[in-house]
Amino acid sequence: MNLPSSSSVRDLDAVVAGLSVVDVIGLPVDLRRPPKPGGMQSIASITMTTGGNVPNVGIDLAKLGFRVGAVTRVGNDTFGGFLRSQLEMHGIASAGLVLDDTRQTSSTIVGVEKNGERTFFHARGCMANFRVEDLLTHMDVIRRGRILVFGYYGLLPECDRHLGRLFRAIHLKTGIPVLLDTAGAPRRDDTLLASFLPLVDYFLPSYDEAAVITGETTPARIVAALTDAGAPGVIGVKLGADGCYLSWRGKAKRIPARKVRSVVDATGAGDAFVAGFVAGLITGADPFAAAALGNAVAASSLSAVGASTAIRPVKEYRRS
Repeated sequence: MNLPSSSSVRDLDAVVAGLSVVDVIGLPVDLRRPPKPGGMQSIASITMTTGGNVPNVGIDLAKLGFRVGAVTRVGNDTFGGFLRSQLEMHGIASAGLVLDDTRQTSSTIVGVEKNGERTFFHARGCMANFRVEDLLTHMDVIRRGRILVFGYYGLLPECDRHLGRLFRAIHLKTGIPVLLDTAGAPRRDDTLLASFLPLVDYFLPSYDEAAVITGETTPARIVAALTDAGAPGVIGVKLGADGCYLSWRGKAKRIPARKVRSVVDATGAGDAFVAGFVAGLITGADPFAAAALGNAVAASSLSAVGASTAIRPVKEYRRS
C-alpha cells in the first residue's frame, strides 16, 4: 500500500501508538551469579531512558529527521514527567497523550549482560488501563499522519480482541496504512489473528513471537501461515543478527543484517528496525529497500546504551 501524500493536512509523517515505558537500565549485570541476599554487586552504569514502541520508534523517527505524533498513556508521576519531557525534547506531538491519575507510569528494570542480552522486570502500571478508545478518541491526531505504527500485540492484552475494530476505523476515517508490531508473549489464537490481520498493511513480527502465533519454525512457513490468516500486504519476520525475511507482492527475500563491531545494548533494536523501515517507506523506498534501511538503523542502535542513543539522521545511513 502506498502512503498518503505529505501535502496539506498530513503535517506528521507518522503516528506511533501503544506502549510507553520508562526503562532503568543497568550494565553489565551478571544474572547467572547474582549477589547473595542482602548483598550488592557493582556495575558500570545505571541509566534512565524511555522504552516501549511509542518512545522508541517515535524518538528514532524524530532523530532520523521525520515529524512524529504519539498516542499513549502515562502516569501523573515522576516517571511520567520524564517520559513526556523526552517526547517533547524530540519534537514529538503530544496531543494524543492520556494522563492517567490512577496508576503509575509503566516501568521496566532492564539488566544487560556483557554480551548485550537483556532481562526485564516490568510493572505495567497505567498501560493496564490503555484501550483502543484511547486511539479512537484521538483520531484527529492519527489522521494527521501518513502511517500509523501500533504496538505491541502481545503486551496490550486488553486491546487484542478490539484490534480489528480499531484498524477498520482507522482505514475508514483516515485512509492511512497500519503497521502492527509484536512483543512479549502473544498467544496462539488463530481466530483472533484472523479478526485483525486482514486490516494490517505491514506486519513484521520478531521471530520468537511469529513462531508462537503461527506454530511454524521457519521464516518461509511463518510468512505462508500469516498469508493464509489473511495478511494482505507486506509481511515478514525480524531475525535479529540474521537480518529479516520479507514477502511483498508474491516475492520473498532475506535481507541481510548490517555488521556490528561491538554490541553494547540490544534494548530497542527491534523498534529501531521498525523506525528505519517506516523511514524508508516515507521516503518512497519499496519494502525490500525499506527493510535494508531498517537493518542499518537497528545495527547502529546496538552500539550505545539505550534504544535511541545512537540513531543518526537518515541521510547518514544512505551514505554508509
